[in-house]
Amino acid sequence: MAGVADRITCPTLVLEAENDQFFKGQPQRLLAELTCEKELISVREDEGAGEHCHEGAMLLFHQRTFDWLDTLLAG
Repeated sequence: MAGVADRITCPTLVLEAENDQFFKGQPQRLLAELTCEKELISVREDEGAGEHCHEGAMLLFHQRTFDWLDTLLAG
């Protein structure tokens, strides 16, 4: 996303899984590149969502995503 992320203009949610074995550190790098309104949500192993793609805790992933959307759309 380097060289591209700074062109994103809509509010952006970035999610990070605590134990992501494939993209460790990528959420922080993306967040640093974004110039739009942005938020990072980290999900932890003790919540059952620490693996890549929040495997094992999709309900938590969906709840946090929809909570973010609710807040954003409420203004």
